[in-house]
Amino acid sequence: MLGELFALLAAVAFALATVLSRRFMVGRNPVTPEAGVLVSIVTNVVAFGLLAWLERAGSGGAPLSPRSLAYFVLGGLCGTLAGRNLSYQSVLRIGAARSTAVRLSNTLFAALIGMVLLRELPRPGQLLGAGLITGGLWLVVRERGDGGRPDPAGVLLAVGGAVGFALGDSFRRAGLQITPSPFLGAWIGACTALVAHSIWLKMRRGRASSCSPWRADVLASALANTAAILLLFLGLQRSPVANVAVLYNLQVLLVIVLSRWMLRGDEGIGPGLVVGGVLCVAGTAGVLFG
Repeated sequence: MLGELFALLAAVAFALATVLSRRFMVGRNPVTPEAGVLVSIVTNVVAFGLLAWLERAGSGGAPLSPRSLAYFVLGGLCGTLAGRNLSYQSVLRIGAARSTAVRLSNTLFAALIGMVLLRELPRPGQLLGAGLITGGLWLVVRERGDGGRPDPAGVLLAVGGAVGFALGDSFRRAGLQITPSPFLGAWIGACTALVAHSIWLKMRRGRASSCSPWRADVLASALANTAAILLLFLGLQRSPVANVAVLYNLQVLLVIVLSRWMLRGDEGIGPGLVVGGVLCVAGTAGVLFG
């Protein structure tokens, strides 16, 4: 049960990080998504670096091979860099709750990637889960709320973020099968993402944030995101992956609740968004347990 508790706490932390990211991007003196991602990645590098050092100092750690290094680097580029940038952009365009609900499609993409690699046919439960996720996403996208239908580009960005996270998770799992050191793998991925993101920001110098991103609300979002990843690791070490993933994906419902409280008047949340979020979570359970 401890693993399930860590998964629920991870969902709370990630929901808080997402809502705070929306708040600092649309509030007074808004911070650009790119600047917010920079602070988030730097926080990951510091936290994972410390934990990787403690991990290897205590037990020596598993040896790092060129193949696992390549997988961890690809995981950082796909998940930490591409997935996080696209998800921040989608949060800015369509809001925290819609973006989180659409990103639950990463379960579908992860399942498809696994089926392609393992050449397995989908099971009936997985097909039912895929149908539920599709129906839930349809409700989420068509929900008008108070601000009209969401920006199609924002929806596509959220889907792109889901693909990035699915690829990132797949590469990390492949790397962990060779070098079972989760914190080292996460640190390598975060360092890779930081270098690539910094180069990208330098190339886009004229479109940088107009105010300093190193302030309380941005740091709070980054710390909550880092805490969510660490809690997720702890959950995965103690409980089956499917159990942890389903509980972790309850974040979409927590984002809806937190948005009503912390983003009052910013994002219209109607019944379609709530029902769609519930269907997405149910579909996730079907895909994972099917």
